[in-house]
Amino acid sequence: MSRTGFLLLFALLAGLVSENCAVTASETEASPSYLLRYHYEPGEFVRYEVSDHSSVTTRKGQVQETVHNQSDFWRHYRVVSVDTNGEAVLELMIDRVRLMVQFDDAPPTLFDSADPNQQPDKFKSILSSVGHPMNRMRVDARGEMLSIQNLQGGTAPTMDPALNFLLVFPEEPVSIGETWKQTLEVEVPVTARLKEKMKLLRTYTLVSVENQIAKISVSTALAKPVRDPAVQTRLLQQTPSGTIEFDLESRQLVSRLLKVNETVVGAFGAETMVEARGTRSEKRVTAEQTPEKTADGQLSRTK
Repeated sequence: MSRTGFLLLFALLAGLVSENCAVTASETEASPSYLLRYHYEPGEFVRYEVSDHSSVTTRKGQVQETVHNQSDFWRHYRVVSVDTNGEAVLELMIDRVRLMVQFDDAPPTLFDSADPNQQPDKFKSILSSVGHPMNRMRVDARGEMLSIQNLQGGTAPTMDPALNFLLVFPEEPVSIGETWKQTLEVEVPVTARLKEKMKLLRTYTLVSVENQIAKISVSTALAKPVRDPAVQTRLLQQTPSGTIEFDLESRQLVSRLLKVNETVVGAFGAETMVEARGTRSEKRVTAEQTPEKTADGQLSRTK
C-alpha cells in the first residue's frame, strides 16, 4: 500500500480510537485518585462505530463556497499478544467505510466499500485497506506506542505519536479536576514546496467519576501562536475539543465526542475568511451491531 493511502486511512481513524483502561483507585477522605492503566486480554476484539461530519466554508467578498464531508466507518482492533510486563500487540482493521463529499448544492460524491456501485476511482485506493489488517502496534500499560508495523506494504510508518490510536495515560494517579498533557507534531504546508512542523498541546482533565463512568475532557491548542493566516487555515481542523467516557467496571471506552469550530479572517488576503465546523462521534459496539448490506445496497444493522 502506498504511503498516501496509508496516511489516508490513518486520517479516517485519526485519532483517537479505543481505550481499554484498567483503573485502580487509591482513596482518601479528601479525594480519590485513579491510576489509569490499560488491561489487554489476548484474543480480544474491540469494535467501534465512528461518524465524522465536517464542513469548510471559504468566503471572498460576496462569493462563498462550502465543502461538506461525511464519513461513517466501522473498525476494530484485536489483541494479538500480551507479555508479562503488560505490553500488548494490537492489530487494527477497518471493516467498512462510507464517504460523502459535496460542494455547495452540487450532487454529492458517494463511496461505500461494501457496494461496488458506489466506488468512484478517486476513492478506490481505500479498498485495499478495508477488511485486511492494517498495522500492528506494540503499546505499554499506559497506552504509549513502543513500535508500529505496517502490514500492507509500502513505506514503514514513523514513530509519530499522532499515529497512536490509544489515549496515553499519565504516569501518576490523577484525582478529579487534575490534568495531564500530550505533545503532538504535525507537518503543515507553508508554501507550495515547503512544510513546517507545528507542535500541538493536548490537555486531558478527569472531570468526574459517577456510576462507574469516568468522564475525561480533552482540548487541543497550538503550543506556540501562529500569526500567518494561511498557516492558521491549514491547522483549522487540528484542534478539536470534547469528552471521552469510560466504563470503569468493564474497563472499556464507552464513547467519544470531539468538535471543531474555528474561523480564520484574512486567510487568503483582504475580505477573505475560512470557517471549519466538525463533529466526530465514536461509540463501542458489539459484533452483532456491525452493519450489513441489504438487497438495495443500503446500510442496516443486525439486532
